[in-house]
Parts: sequence; C-alpha cells; structure tokens
Amino acid sequence: MFFIKKYAVPIILFSLVLVIAYLSYYNYKTQKNLLLTQMQSNSLNIASSVSSAIERFDDIKSTMNLQKLVNDISFGLEIFEFRYLEPDGTIRNSMFKEEIGEVLSSKSFIETMQGDRQLSTFFFEVRDFVDVMSIYYPIYLQDQLVGIIDLSVDVSEYTLKKGLKDNFSILRRQVDIQNLLKSINGSVTNSLAILTKTDINDFLHAYVKSTKNIKQISIIDEKQNVYISSDKNLIGTVLDYNNNLQTSGMTMLNGQLTYLAITNSHINRGNSKMKLMLLIDASTYLSHENKLFNTAMITSIIALFFALLTSRLLYYSAIEQSRTEKERLESLVKERTKEIELLSQTDSLTGLWNRRHLEETLEIEFKRAKRYDKELSVMIIDLDHFKNINDTYGHMAGDEVLRRISSKITGCQRETDFIGRYGGEEIVVILPESDLQTSIQIAEDIRKTIEQEPVEFEDKMIKVTASIGISNLKNEHDNYSAIFAEADEALYSAKELGRNRVQFFKQ
Repeated sequence: MFFIKKYAVPIILFSLVLVIAYLSYYNYKTQKNLLLTQMQSNSLNIASSVSSAIERFDDIKSTMNLQKLVNDISFGLEIFEFRYLEPDGTIRNSMFKEEIGEVLSSKSFIETMQGDRQLSTFFFEVRDFVDVMSIYYPIYLQDQLVGIIDLSVDVSEYTLKKGLKDNFSILRRQVDIQNLLKSINGSVTNSLAILTKTDINDFLHAYVKSTKNIKQISIIDEKQNVYISSDKNLIGTVLDYNNNLQTSGMTMLNGQLTYLAITNSHINRGNSKMKLMLLIDASTYLSHENKLFNTAMITSIIALFFALLTSRLLYYSAIEQSRTEKERLESLVKERTKEIELLSQTDSLTGLWNRRHLEETLEIEFKRAKRYDKELSVMIIDLDHFKNINDTYGHMAGDEVLRRISSKITGCQRETDFIGRYGGEEIVVILPESDLQTSIQIAEDIRKTIEQEPVEFEDKMIKVTASIGISNLKNEHDNYSAIFAEADEALYSAKELGRNRVQFFKQ
C-alpha cells in the first residue's frame, strides 16, 4: 500500500503510456481496415455510377435523371431531401416534382451563398420538424460553378446521443454522402461534357480523365474479352491480369499497387450480358496505411516521452502553481488597496483630488520648499456667480459646469502641478517650484480657457467666468495655512475688483 502511494504518479503515467500505445495500435488496425472497406465501397459506388450512366447513355444526351441516379447509388442512405439547383437557386431537379422550376429561398441556402457557410460543409438543421444533416455540394465544370446539389439525410435517430457531430456513425454517413456526391458530381460533369458526343469509349475515357484515382474502366464478357474500354487499345483484346478476373481485391500491376473491382451486376449490351471492371490507383491507400503506422509509432514514443517529462515536472509545477497563486493574491490585494486609497482621495463629482488629500499634499510641498529653498505658489479658483447658475439652471446644471470647468483646468495642468477641489465651486492648484510670474501666466491661461467657451447643458449655453487668487511662498510663512490664507485674500480682492480676473497677494 505504501509503495502504491509513494509511486502513484509514475504508476499512473506508465499505465497511461500502455493505454495510449494500445489505443494507437488499435486505431491503426481499425483505420487500416476502414481504408480498405472504404476503397471497396468507393469502387462499388463508382462502378454503380458508371453502370447507371452507361445504361442511360442515350438518355444523357438530352437530359439527366438525377433522381434515378440517387436511387441507384444511395447505398441505403435515408435521403430526406434531394435537389439539383442552378447557381442562382432555381430548382432544376427534385424528389418533389411540384417545386421544380421554383427558386430555393431557405435560410441555410441564403446564408451559404452569402458566404456565411462554405459550400461542401456539413451542417445540422431542422427541416419539416425532422433533424437532418445537410450539405450544399457545388458542381464545377472547367472551374465554373454550373450547379449545386442540396442533399439532406434524416439523423433524428441520433439526436439523443451525446456528441452528435463527433458520433462515429454520423462521420461514416458523412463519408458515404461525400462518396455519393462525388459519384453524382462525376456523372453530372461528364454528362455535361459529352452531351455532344455519341461514342461510349470517349465517354469512359473522359470519365477516367476527370478523376484522379481511376486508371481504367472496361466492359468485359465472361471470357474476359474487352468490348468497351476507356483505353481504346484494349478493345477487342483478352485481358490476363494475374490470370484471375473473377474477384475484387488488391493486385500488383506493372509494379504499382492497384485495386481491381469487378461488379456483380451485369450490363446489358445488345443480347450479351457483360461485367464492368475498374482499375483504381491504390497508392493513396498505401500512403494512408504508412501514415497510420507512422502515426501510431510516433504517438507511442511521444506518450512515453511526455510521461517521463511529466513525472519530472509535476513536482516543480505544483510549487510554481503555489507561488503564482500567492503572487496573484498579493497583487490583487495591492490593486484593491490602491483602488480604495484612490477613492478615498478623489472627489466623486469632478474626479479631482478631494480636500483632505489636497491639504496633505500642500503640507508636504510646503515643507519640501522650505527645506530646499524652492519656490512654491498656490492659486485658488472660484467660479463667478455660481449660485446664480444653480438658481437659474438647476443644481444638475451646476454639477455639469463644475465637471466641465474641472476638465478645462486639468487641460492646462503641467506634469508637476496638483489640482484639487477644496469645496463648493473652489478649486485649488498647487504649483511646486513656480515663481509668482510663472503662476500668474498659468492662472491667466486657465481664466481665458474658462471664459472662452460656454458650458452646454440641455441645449442651453451657460457662460462661466472665474476669479483667481495667487500667493507665493515667503520666508516669513511658518505653515502652509499662511500661504493658503494669502491666496484666499487675493481671491477676495479679485472679486472686489470686478471678478473674472487674476490677482496676486500684495502686502
């Protein structure tokens, strides 16, 4: 028991490595078999599509019966809706004959054509109160969009299962639908390409040329005589591929891995019954198989590496996490403390420093100026006839005037200046290391800025002026209250002399 507790993490990681390695191998075997099954399914779908196209070859010259094609090669899919649309949305073919010729106006189609959703993308929606998986699949001919397939499949039986989009059965259905659409795409594009042709061999040659993995399509009899082929050189010859053309499967042909597909159904050509033979390039299958094997090996190696690395880092990670959390909490406490301190020092109406903090700062600057023999000026700004503004326009207008004037004064502020609201309509500016002449110039700039532009409130223009009193530090000042009192006296003189002016203290 002690051993398990002590080495719990290494045991868990080692078990995880074994599980991942097994899952990688299992996935490799499963995907390999799935690839082979998919190739067989693809070949049968292609063969069925070609067989259907050949049987209707004469009809293809004049029309395309897409509904019959879907019924022939749908391999058991429960198709809920199927339409073939022109690029502008006109319904050219549909399983509902009454809507042929109409323009599709569904929300999902409009969103897709507007670029909100890409073509060839599966999506889930509700059509006629049924959960379906739908896709708008484009048909291109010579890089030009010539049509769109609207296909939906009933998936209501899967809606109660968790992870619908990742459900393995749904993914398999998507693969089957894509193969179906590829088959339809091949039939449609080739049908369009051969509307003016009458030679079935040319048709098969064009079909092979339009695909990447089909190497040959031939129609043979039971004695392996070739009657029709995409390779005209084989017509009239007898095939002898591995001396066995009775079964389908992998075969080596001219040093290349090839999949041989023989359809079980017969094709009627005149009075003879023949079979369809396909030769499909299997290099993609071989490439995928190698990739699957390499992926399984790499996954196992990476799992082992990360298990060893994780066992080493877990301890350090736990310590680092603890330290980081501690620092985060300390930082959060500092931020909250700073916010509380700032709120306690700020005037809520104007955003300027409040009276208490203003007096604390004035005392500090006073002591520093006296100690180092530096200049210090204090100005008091008082808005003229502010009571009349409140009485005439209301206290909300008065508050707006204070906010706007405070903003204007702040705009004239230097980096070293300190501005605070002393009370009511009085605003105090502390100017460290500033002589009387500099302070007077700054005060004039503030006065002109206030006077220059009225304050707008509820479509009313309120003209505002200010009187400013200034005092400068002198040797006889024993405390900051003395310099403040002189600035207040200078302010009183400014008001006595007619307001809207700057006045400095004169002894």
